[in-house]
Amino acid sequence: MSSYYYSDAGSVVKDNEEARQLRYHSFFTVLSQIFGIILIILVGYWCATWDGGYSWNNYDGGKVKYHYTLMTTGLVFLQGEAILVYRMFRHERKSFLKALHGLMHLIVFVLYLTGLIAMIQFKHTANYFNMYSAHSWVGLIVMVTFIVQYIGGFVNFGFPKTSPEVRAWYLPIHRACGLIIFAVSCAQALMGFAQEAMELQENNYWFHVCYLSMDCHGAGAVLNLIVLFIIFYGASVVYLATSEKYRRQPTPDEIDD
Repeated sequence: MSSYYYSDAGSVVKDNEEARQLRYHSFFTVLSQIFGIILIILVGYWCATWDGGYSWNNYDGGKVKYHYTLMTTGLVFLQGEAILVYRMFRHERKSFLKALHGLMHLIVFVLYLTGLIAMIQFKHTANYFNMYSAHSWVGLIVMVTFIVQYIGGFVNFGFPKTSPEVRAWYLPIHRACGLIIFAVSCAQALMGFAQEAMELQENNYWFHVCYLSMDCHGAGAVLNLIVLFIIFYGASVVYLATSEKYRRQPTPDEIDD
């Protein structure tokens, strides 16, 4: 029979959890965090050092850099972290994990909204059309489904909270939709950076020079690394979240909930 105890920090610990099932859990968890941190550092460095860096001035491209940073930090990194809280904090109380999961997704929404405002304001000032690209269409779809997913999760698992039968039926849907939204968010970020690369090439920036003579500007290499680490981080999150051997075991409060 399984037994539980509370650690000094208040965590619920299951004393007979099989170490074999978690053999590679720590490795892949740390790896995912390394991928995510490197991704954010690369995006911050690229935006801060390329073409004038960050600026909230409407008359230069500095607001676009905020868009890149906020969208990548929110929809890719923090959304991935919110998904992984049930994997990383395996022995914490369910009520704590619910609150953390919901709070992190709320921060994702705030970052998305701020990044969207920055891009809309820049395009309005520059007399560019909004919502003309596939990247922007996918981004809008992502956020609409994100909001619906958040409301559904809050109502079913937070407040007012539905019956156990309804929650049991809805939980697999909630998990699947969350992973789909995250995966599409990663794809949408890749589309955005690819669109930026094409625009820079058309304006004879470093990609054009790279194709002609391989005399590449360093920013081009950093952008390529950003694309790679979006893929690395996204893949690691999906792997950890879908692997059955890493599934979090129920704690007493979860069983009684």
